[in-house]
Amino acid sequence: MLVNNLLFQGLLLVAMVAANAVSNQFSCGPLAYGLSAEDCEYMAAIGMAGQGQNAIGERDAGIWIGSEGPNTFTFVNTAEVPVTVIVWYRAEGDDRSSFVGARAPKISYSLPFANDAVDISLGNEVPGGWSALYNRSTELTPYGQINNTFGEFSTGTYATIDVSRLVTMSGNPMTVKVSSGCVADMKTCAYACNSGTDSCGAAGTYNLLNCRGTNAVQSIDPSGDPTGGCQGWTDGGHVDIMLA
Repeated sequence: MLVNNLLFQGLLLVAMVAANAVSNQFSCGPLAYGLSAEDCEYMAAIGMAGQGQNAIGERDAGIWIGSEGPNTFTFVNTAEVPVTVIVWYRAEGDDRSSFVGARAPKISYSLPFANDAVDISLGNEVPGGWSALYNRSTELTPYGQINNTFGEFSTGTYATIDVSRLVTMSGNPMTVKVSSGCVADMKTCAYACNSGTDSCGAAGTYNLLNCRGTNAVQSIDPSGDPTGGCQGWTDGGHVDIMLA
């Protein structure tokens, strides 16, 4: 199946209640591997539920730090400010995984300088997403999601990846380059809101931009909304993600 957008109609109020029930000041001691104290303290201050697990050499829910997995993502800071990479795992039937005000992410990793990078390994049949905090100023939405551009992925038999601008159309840019040659960015294989709205997610309120060409796919889900992204990396591949 293709990646479906991870914003789900009718779940926002539920997620907001869950996020508000979580303490907004978790402990930063001990620090997760690769996360700076400054970034951890900022995450706690904005109401995130916790640090990432940042597993090393372990297949913890299929996502860990390192380059030995069948699928690898390299996140690169191409901005001129510190960036904190946030990656979450979407378990089957879990429509709130991106609400980091209620759920601690799998990865929270600091890239303090331009061109800093981290390799993340993923097993096959692993769905999830990512976003980033920039210059310790990106905030959460009232519902507990990172108020920035998202990336979304599923690995394995139907491996697909895309960019989503639905949380906020004014988020930081990113470029996703798959080893198959397919590229997703803010205008290509990207979900975007219709009618000039800055945030959306309900059925019929968004489109998938320019997702065609080699290893790019687009279809329609049961609700009549577009679904798709970059493919060509079935059961293993590499993706470079530039966070600008």
